[in-house]
Amino acid sequence: MSIRFNILDKILRSRPVRIPGVVRESFRTNFSGARNTEWSRYKGLFEVIFYHDEKEKIARFDQEGILLEYRINLQLDTIASGIKSRAAAEGEIMNCIEFHSVDTIRYEFIVRDEKLVRYLLLTDMAGNKIRKEVL
Repeated sequence: MSIRFNILDKILRSRPVRIPGVVRESFRTNFSGARNTEWSRYKGLFEVIFYHDEKEKIARFDQEGILLEYRINLQLDTIASGIKSRAAAEGEIMNCIEFHSVDTIRYEFIVRDEKLVRYLLLTDMAGNKIRKEVL
């Protein structure tokens, strides 16, 4: 059997991620009514991609079911105007993720300049630039 078929066989036989009950219960409590859930493991944490309140979200939980962070993929027309205008001053906005951690909200933008160079722009909840780096 060739290497290509061995890899395909491993993919097809991969077992689903086992999610502890406490993690699933915490997810249901925090995101009641979520649909289209896809679970995975990420650096020892449980990560779930799902739809909730008509938005795509990603959440991370620890082994005890504590919600550590979640992210919301925002439509560009739903970004608050003050935040959007500050980000737009850095370049054309291509994408925006609203990042919720334990004590704060931040925004992660993908912006591009007139030369089509893309940047990751991280702002605080008021839209003030924290960091900008080339992608």
